[in-house]
Amino acid sequence: MDEKRQRMNPSVGANDPVLQITLDTSLNSAYIQPMKISNRPRFRKPKVNLQSQLFTLSNAKTYLGRLMEKAGRGETVYIIKGRQRFVLQEVPEIEPIPIRPPNYFANAYSPAEIQEDNRLAKASVVRAPKDLE
Repeated sequence: MDEKRQRMNPSVGANDPVLQITLDTSLNSAYIQPMKISNRPRFRKPKVNLQSQLFTLSNAKTYLGRLMEKAGRGETVYIIKGRQRFVLQEVPEIEPIPIRPPNYFANAYSPAEIQEDNRLAKASVVRAPKDLE
C-alpha cells in the first residue's frame, strides 16, 4: 500500500501522518467506455447557387434581399412553389394621376341634364316599405 501512495504522490512519505492518500481500485462497479469521436463532418446545408435563375420558395425567402438586387439589375428570377412558377421582377414606378382642378366638369352638363339625372337616381333607389320603418 505504501508503494501505491508513493507512486501517486512521491513527495508524501510512508510515515507522514498529515496526508495519506489511498486509492482503492477494487470497486470497479461498471465498465467505462471511452467516448467515440466520429471523423464525419457535421451535416451542412448545401449552399445555394445565386447565379441560377430558379429558386425554391424556402431558398427565395432566405435570400430574398439578394434576389431583389438581382431582379433590380434586370435579371430574371423564377420562384417555384410546387408546380407553380412566379417571376420576381422590378416594376417601374407608377405616375400619380393628376388632381383635376375645381369645376373641371362644370360645363360638361347643362342644369336640365343634372336635374334629370338626379330625378332618375332618386327613382332608382329601392326604399323599405313604410310599415317596416
